[in-house]
Order: sequence, then C-alpha cells, then structure tokens
Amino acid sequence: MDETAALSTLAVIGWGALGVFIGAIASIAVSLSIRVVVRRRESIRHLVRHMRMSLRIFLMLLGGGIAVLIATGPSPYFAGPTWRPTFRQIFIIVMIFATAMLLTGLIRAVEDSVLHRRRDDDDAEETPHYRRVRTQMQVVDRVLIAVVWVCALAGALLTFPSFRAVGTSLIASAGLLSIVAGLAVQSSLSNIFAGMQIAFSDALRVGDLVVFNEQMGSVEEITLTYVVVRTWDDRRWIVPSSHFATQPFENWTRREPQLLGTVEFDLDWLVPVEAMRVELTRLVNASDLWDGRSVNLQVTESTGGHVRLRAVVSARTSGDLWDLRCYIREEMINWVQRHAVYALPRTRLEPETTPAPPVEEREEFVDQVVEQWEQEQSVEETRLLPEPEPEDDAVIDDGALPKWLQSWLVQRHKGDESAPEPRPAKESRAELTLSSTSPQARLYSGSPEAEERNRKLSGPSAADMAEREKTAERRLRTGEQPKVEGEVEVEGEAEGEGRGEVEGGGEGKGAGSAVESGSSPEYLVETHVIAKVEDRPRAD
Repeated sequence: MDETAALSTLAVIGWGALGVFIGAIASIAVSLSIRVVVRRRESIRHLVRHMRMSLRIFLMLLGGGIAVLIATGPSPYFAGPTWRPTFRQIFIIVMIFATAMLLTGLIRAVEDSVLHRRRDDDDAEETPHYRRVRTQMQVVDRVLIAVVWVCALAGALLTFPSFRAVGTSLIASAGLLSIVAGLAVQSSLSNIFAGMQIAFSDALRVGDLVVFNEQMGSVEEITLTYVVVRTWDDRRWIVPSSHFATQPFENWTRREPQLLGTVEFDLDWLVPVEAMRVELTRLVNASDLWDGRSVNLQVTESTGGHVRLRAVVSARTSGDLWDLRCYIREEMINWVQRHAVYALPRTRLEPETTPAPPVEEREEFVDQVVEQWEQEQSVEETRLLPEPEPEDDAVIDDGALPKWLQSWLVQRHKGDESAPEPRPAKESRAELTLSSTSPQARLYSGSPEAEERNRKLSGPSAADMAEREKTAERRLRTGEQPKVEGEVEVEGEAEGEGRGEVEGGGEGKGAGSAVESGSSPEYLVETHVIAKVEDRPRAD
C-alpha cells in the first residue's frame, strides 16, 4: 500500500514537471513569435519587456496545474487522492494572482508605449504636452493596477464558501457599512480624489517647479494619495494630494519656465543711478545666464536716509535666474566699491549748512513754478487746436470779377506804403526735460517686452468694466423692483399699450412678445430689458 502511494506521488510529480516543461516551451515559443513581430513594429517592444516574465510564470503554472489535475482525475479504477479538492482551490487562487500579475504588466506596457509614441511625436522628452500625458498616464496606471489587484483579492476570497456567506451579509448591510467606511477613510478618499483632480485638471505635472509653504522644488512623482516634491538640496517632501487641491501654491512652470528676478541695493543719495544702469546693462550682456528679454534699474524707494535701487533681470530657468541674481549682486557691489565709494550707505550727523530762504523768496519760487506750468499748458493747448479755415463769404473767385474791379481791390488793400513792416508774433516755447528715457530705466514701458508686461497687468479693459457696471446696475434695479415679473405680464397683454424702456435710453416695444414666445421674465432681465408699467388697474 505504501509503495502504491509512493508511486502515485511520483507519478503526480512527474506529470506536474511535464506540465511545467510544456508551459516553459510554450512561453519560449510565444516570446520568439513576439520578437519577430517586434522587428516590424517598434511599439510592441514595451509589451515584451513588461510581460515576458509574468507570461512565462503564468504559462508554467497553468501547465503544471492542469497536468496535476489530469493525473489525479477520477477514473473507474481510482477515485483520486483526498487532497485533490484542496489542490484545485489552491491552483485557482494561484492562477487568479498570476492573471493579475499578467494584467499589471500589460497596463504598464501600454503606459510606456503611449509615452514613447508621444515622445516621438513631440521630438522631445520634456515638452509640456509630454509631461501632462505622463502625469495622467501615471495616475491611470495606478488606478487600474489597484482595481486589478482588488478584484484578484476578492476573487481569491470568494473561492472559500465561508466568505461567500460573509459577502451575502455584507451586501445586505451595504448601506450602513458604506457610511461607516466613508467616515473612517474620509481623509484617504479625499486624497485619492484630489490626486485624480490634479492629474486630469492639468494644474500640476511631473517636472513642474512649485513653491508651497515657503519651500521650492520640482514635482518628482504624483500618486493617488500624495505628491513627491524634490527640493534643491535633494530632500523629498511627501505632500498629501489634498494640499495641492485645497491650498494655494505657486507653479513657476505652468506655461513657460522663463522668470523675472530682482536685486535690490540700499545706497546713499549721491549714488550715480544712470552710471549704475549702464554697468548693469554691460554685466547682463556679458553673461550667458541672461536670456535677453528684460533688464532695468529703477529707484523704488527714497526714505529713511537712503535710496533703494531695484534691478530686474530675466532668465530662461529658475536656476539660471538664481545664478544671474547672485552674479549681478556681487559685480555691482564691486563696482560701487571701485567707482562710487561715496554712494555707500551711511548715517549723516551734521549741522545745518543750507538754511531755508525767506518766506518771500519761497512764495516767489512757487509762483514761478505755477506760471511756468501754465505757459507749458497753453503751448500744448495751442498746438492741439485745429488749423483755422476761411469763411465762405471771405472766399473770392478772381476769375469771376472784371479786371477793373480786380485792380481797384488790389489798390484798396495795398494800404499805406509808409506803414511799418509787421513784426512776427512772439512765440513762447517751453522745453520739457525728461528725467530718463532709456529702456533700462522702465519696467512697464520703453520696449516691446515691457509694453506686453504692462498690458498683462493693466487689468480689465474699458468694455469689461462697462459691462460690470451694467451688470451691477441691473442687479441693483432687479433687487429694487421685486414685481418685475407681474409688470412684464401686464405688458404682454396688449402690444399697443405695453410699451417699455430699453436700458440705455429710447423706447421700444414691451416684453410681451418675448413672454408670448415662451421666454421667462428672468431671461428678459438678463438681456438688459427693464419693463416699466404705469399704475393702472389690471385688465381681467
């Protein structure tokens, strides 16, 4: 009896080994076939790389399990071993997880294939479009893999009869359990939905440079529950996804990586601003960190015993901007030390050396300034006046008059020969001296880049502001006239009697036609029509 059992065990092991060998041969054949296809289509290369091992394991387990089940199957002379049902259940569970592993490799292969195709289409690896697709594919990849393994775990548990009964009771009490589970994993669910929102709203991408909680770094990874941010000193911040969905943050590479940076100097009142401006221009032109877009130097403050100069420069990336700012700060300090030592900041304690003039001289100075300004304004107004045109009655057609009358008119208008020559009128001129007109002295004007910056920061246009004013007035009037709906209905009763005023002036037909066609009174209010009806009894 023992020898028969031993022979049966060896036979089962032999069948299992034969099945594993057949599965390995099948996996090798499939791999060779796929390699032949890969030579013709490059897009399948990622499929082979991710599914080679998982497919081999799946086929070997499948072959070995089927061989063992065939070897231990019931027959007219053999009822089969007692452990066959247990082995069958274990084989089903193993195949469920092997299938999940195979699907995981397939999902990752599809992700790499899509990213590879996008990279070839864009002819660059780190374009904004490629980073957006990569971020979304990473989130979708994680969601699908999580769904696959949850389903695999559920399928493995359902192979046990006891868990089937538990599943039936869970379905019966799903309402209460869903409430309890929702309260228990509220924060986790919020992070999951926030991660999906970040990925598909395109508010954040892998590789973006962000600033949050006074920390700056690049987004290294976006998952369903957290975002990995790598700082400049190679630290990693693990930030919950809900933080980026609910809290404000700075994204320096949302559209383009180009940035503007400032360098400030507190110097003495004697500082040669124009000379520093020229030196700043020379420095940025000699540096390979400047992208050639913007450079200017302005006096932004002149209080507290010193003046504050702010230099604004531009660079291609945030790293170039940091190095450029440090370079300008160092070189400008060296320039001040060599060429303008008198401009170094200092605190003055000295007696009064410039006494104020008498009151009469100060009042005379004020009068002179006012008079000069009035002269400048009069010259400007005279320049803007149109050229005088001759009146109709002063135009004389010489060809229509007789010759004797023409000669008489000439002698009459010649006047006295002894009269003094007329002197030309004294023309008053006023010269305006501009303080600085160089483009480097202006941040919002003087160059196309500055004009474009001024346009972006100028706020809404006049048409938008007028539309806002009209909307505010319409809402105000709507709130003051709560019976607009009834009034419109009265106007719709008779076309001849129902007359309304159109907002903005003028009379027009009442809103009765709109009401008759099925439009609501709210629609009439939104189309800037306000109906006014005289106090009269309503017709029955």
